[in-house]
Amino acid sequence: MTERISLEGKVAVVTGAGRGLGRAYVELLAERGARVVVNDLGTDVSGFGKDSTLAEQVADLIRSRGGEAIANDSDVSSPEGARDLIATTIKCFGRIDLLVNNAGICGSQLFEDAALEDFDRYWRVHLGGPVNTVKAAWPHMAAQRHGKIILTTSVVGLFGMRGQATYAAAKSAVVGLMRILAIEGAEHGILVNTISPVGYTRMHPAAGSRVSEADGKATTPVEAVAPAIVWLASDGCSETNRIYNVEAGAIQRIAIVMGPGFYDPHLTPESIAENYAKVESIEGCSEPAPFEPST
Repeated sequence: MTERISLEGKVAVVTGAGRGLGRAYVELLAERGARVVVNDLGTDVSGFGKDSTLAEQVADLIRSRGGEAIANDSDVSSPEGARDLIATTIKCFGRIDLLVNNAGICGSQLFEDAALEDFDRYWRVHLGGPVNTVKAAWPHMAAQRHGKIILTTSVVGLFGMRGQATYAAAKSAVVGLMRILAIEGAEHGILVNTISPVGYTRMHPAAGSRVSEADGKATTPVEAVAPAIVWLASDGCSETNRIYNVEAGAIQRIAIVMGPGFYDPHLTPESIAENYAKVESIEGCSEPAPFEPST
């Protein structure tokens, strides 16, 4: 039997931790001994408004259970807000071991109705938030030669869903960011992974889901995702540059693979058409390693 995972001595920062998935993360992280920073701006599901009491209520709950927690309502979509979040963490706890970028917004809009400004709003939160927080945390993790970063993508971005162009574009960009952070973080002892969580939250009806709240919470509870966060945060986990789908008790690695394809030294449009079955097939596929710069 694997020894019970403990996070005693660890300091974890979770954005968007006032509700839903983020709240489930900080509660389990604290239960396993981590000191946690509960960050939440307290906006509505579309990213508007502010309620600083949300983060404080979760921090109070954790403290009432004997854990150590502080609240922070900084807006991580801005560099200044992210710097404040990490500075507060260092001031209160002296270090940062885990950064979970969970904060997000959601809506539903057909691509033909979306303007560049709509894409920009999602990019600032889903991609800008991680860029800003990682920028602020990176020097501290590099100095201590240790750090875990967890980014959040979505099956919507990885596999597609009608009406989600703005959300999907930002969530897919997170995977590209992870690839580079994992490569550049390796020399500093920084491990970077991405999760694609499925847990029923207020985002589901905003994205057009017709599943009732009761059914959604029963079949895909947010609490079922949190164990993956604790595992990734643990000293026993040395994975990096990975994507994990986590849903209702299941965890699966998602990989981008390349099929053997079709080769013709004199490739023509016609030879592609004639051999498209080979082009299409991923039987016998491989997973490409990170590319090295050519010299």
